[in-house]
Amino acid sequence: MLKRYSNIKPAIIYVIFGLIALCFRFYFNFSQDLIPGANGGYYPLQVRSILTNGQLGFSDMPLLFYLDAFLIKTLSLFGFTITDTLILNWVKIVDSISIPLLLIPLYKIIRLNKPSSLKYFNTSIIAFSVLSFSPLILTSDLQKNALAIVFLFNFLYYFLNYLLKKKDIILSVAFLILTGLTHFGTFIFALFFLSIFALYSYKKKAIIPLVIIVGVSIGIIAIFDLSRFNRLLSFWTEIFERPALLNEMLVPPDYLNILFSILLAIFGIITLKTKGYVLTSLQKALIFASIICLIAFSFPLLDGEYFKRLNLLLFIPQILLIIQIAPVISVRKLKTISISLLIFTSFSILSIAGRPKEAVIDQSAYENLKELKSVIKSDNQTIVIARHGLEWWTAWVLKTKIGQDKAIDKNLFEKYRNIIFITQINGFNNDRQKTQFHEPIIPLNAKLIFASNYFKAFKVDNEKRSMNF
Repeated sequence: MLKRYSNIKPAIIYVIFGLIALCFRFYFNFSQDLIPGANGGYYPLQVRSILTNGQLGFSDMPLLFYLDAFLIKTLSLFGFTITDTLILNWVKIVDSISIPLLLIPLYKIIRLNKPSSLKYFNTSIIAFSVLSFSPLILTSDLQKNALAIVFLFNFLYYFLNYLLKKKDIILSVAFLILTGLTHFGTFIFALFFLSIFALYSYKKKAIIPLVIIVGVSIGIIAIFDLSRFNRLLSFWTEIFERPALLNEMLVPPDYLNILFSILLAIFGIITLKTKGYVLTSLQKALIFASIICLIAFSFPLLDGEYFKRLNLLLFIPQILLIIQIAPVISVRKLKTISISLLIFTSFSILSIAGRPKEAVIDQSAYENLKELKSVIKSDNQTIVIARHGLEWWTAWVLKTKIGQDKAIDKNLFEKYRNIIFITQINGFNNDRQKTQFHEPIIPLNAKLIFASNYFKAFKVDNEKRSMNF
């Protein structure tokens, strides 16, 4: 009876924090009619494309979109009519559920190690895993990242279980594949972590298996998203192009996460040197791989775009490192780490909950966007150019092809007869008259075809076949 109670009690803690995280994510997603974030409109747009055309509208790793479409289609079998509102709400629901689910594999990973006797250590890890900066930020317009991280934690558990008990290798490979089919960046992280771990553990013996794994993985990426495949082949040419630190792209949470990561990495190195004799070879490999990931992904001179994406994944090696060193460090040090995690998590909640993401346009602007249907055709000869973020909702409302001004070239004018530029004047998120992305520059040969308090639309005189700004 006591043994059964001891198993139930920690499980309740996981459930409690899972529910808290679920409530936060539902609040972030459903406090607005639209989906928050710059890419908020991208997800329902892709799902609707599958439901109406049977395929994605834009090349991407497809799993999340097909999962959403499958669930919506299943709902329709029970009498629900598939509408834009149903798609929007269901996309929000799936996203709200995703991150809390990582507590299931996390529970299993922690149980593979010697549980700490410190009462609030597990509580601090659990809270940190779903309520710190990265998990809270991974909502709304970062849905692929969130679901892929759940698959990644499952991969890590079954991989560790295989190394310890020589079973579950099939499930490990399956969850690695699911990670890849969901999100490119998280998959690259998984391959990087796996490569460092294998090279540390098996040295030269790991090279051939890793080459095969990486080769197959790159092939999968090429099949589903050729543009990302091309970026992967040439990433070293741009990875330090615009350093985040030197271009003022870092915000206070970024600095805090960098500091926390570096301190953990240093602590991990010290632990390897001073406690290496009591650590298993598996623990050493996990600690080493986590240290390398922490140093590499928190490096502030990475290109700003790369840094922002990789920074969101830092909580994974942070958790893995802490779990591995917990059984061998002193209670005093463990208390310090636990308190630090709780403070970090509390600060995260106050920061993110106090300023949640918002949709790129407010509801009034969204309603006004529908009026452009009167001047913009929905056909294969028409494309609308809008700033990043707005282009998704433009395609969602007008059901037309869309693009950003950075993609404009001569081929565009040969392919499309009707080229429309949209600029937004008012109705930004929460009436903040600014956005981090610029409005498209209107060509001189464009004429005004629509004007309201929120938008202006211009049509290019395509007979001239030129871009005169």
